[in-house]
Amino acid sequence: MLGLTRARNQSRNGRSLHVAGMDFADPKRKANVVGKIVVAAGLIAFCLIMIKQFPTFNSPSQFSRREMGVTHVLVTGGAGFIGSHAALRLLKDSYRVTIVDNLSRGNLDAVKILQQMFPEPGRLQFVYADLGDANAVNKLFSENAFDAVMHFAAVAYVGESTLDPLRYLDNKKTAEETEQQF
Repeated sequence: MLGLTRARNQSRNGRSLHVAGMDFADPKRKANVVGKIVVAAGLIAFCLIMIKQFPTFNSPSQFSRREMGVTHVLVTGGAGFIGSHAALRLLKDSYRVTIVDNLSRGNLDAVKILQQMFPEPGRLQFVYADLGDANAVNKLFSENAFDAVMHFAAVAYVGESTLDPLRYLDNKKTAEETEQQF
């Protein structure tokens, strides 16, 4: 042979050390990985410090405080047909609107159109949440100051409700239990 192959016990370009029939990782390469981890941790810490310095990072949103002359309305099911039209009317009449929907029946494009029509900060916010989730509802109410609620969230297809009545009953029970907590 021409000697183009290396013997089985030769190291592979510094990848490992062969000592007493055992392969060991090259300590230089391991130190390089540790160095990369230290640099990454330092960059993350620097970024977090810079973000916290940003003036709006910890400031409360306009939706979390009450303002004189501004009525904040929660529209549940606001991505659906009726809910999105109710939100449109409220926005046209200068209300502050929070739409909450799990998009199981709603249409996100309806919300996007409303956001394009009313791009001013503090006018409209969308929250993706399921009203059957008590933790999500608790968070929603703790982070916002609502003056009124318009409830349009529902699973309401007659044909489907007759085919799977237990699903509709469970959905209704869960929503009622969550609403009673607030």
